[in-house]
Amino acid sequence: MWVEITSNSSKMCKHVKALHLKNYRDKKKEYVIEGFRLVKDALESNAPVKSIMVSDSFVSNAISEEILKEISGRNISIYKVSDNILKDISDTETPQGIVGVVAAPQQTIKDIHIRGDSLFVLCDCVQDPGNLGTIIRTADAAGADGVILSKGCVDVYNPKVVRSTMGAIFHFPVIKVDNLTETILYLKQRNLSIVSGYLEAADYHFDIDMKKGTVIVIGNEANGISSEVISLSDYLIKIPIPGRAESLNAAIAAGILIYEAVRQRMKKS
Repeated sequence: MWVEITSNSSKMCKHVKALHLKNYRDKKKEYVIEGFRLVKDALESNAPVKSIMVSDSFVSNAISEEILKEISGRNISIYKVSDNILKDISDTETPQGIVGVVAAPQQTIKDIHIRGDSLFVLCDCVQDPGNLGTIIRTADAAGADGVILSKGCVDVYNPKVVRSTMGAIFHFPVIKVDNLTETILYLKQRNLSIVSGYLEAADYHFDIDMKKGTVIVIGNEANGISSEVISLSDYLIKIPIPGRAESLNAAIAAGILIYEAVRQRMKKS
């Protein structure tokens, strides 16, 4: 049923541990998931799970039967290691005894079908893993068509980002782009409006029409949206802040803007 590994210097252990590094993830086009819930979600979403590693204590737990049954009949390699080895290769403080290796999708923006009312979220150098994961999860919940990441964003396969998506990463399109200007122009050519959150904007987020095709831009936590993106935006909008805080958290702001689009579209229907 599984291959037993007795040393953390084995090829497989070194591979899993190295996948915590972005350069190695990029090279291998794979990433690591940890914990019962994430692995179960990956399997249920038919994500391209390549291998799974379980610890002695996980195998002795009744919940392991559920995972092993899910894996049955699939082309997934299974490895069993000691609790100490699994802890050594884990990224979390208290590992749950199971990790998986998943192939990273290689989608481009041109692989996504764009409709007249498509909704995308574009992250311009969002660097906090928790923020990015929450934005992806929120966009998925709102029925958006995908999240687009500029070159300066934190890696979507960073373990903290993956955990924060709460499983959305396995079925929701997340597109990394190298040329942001080219990508925005491509979206504009397909009649999508570029709507950027901007503290100094004259219009509020509920003042513009987001029922049509829309790309909501969320900027960097410290510096906001880049001048390059501002110059290409069709609308600059702000969220009312009647209190004393200077700004909102990036993920919170994204949620407000995304669900304004949802509100408008529900009202239209």
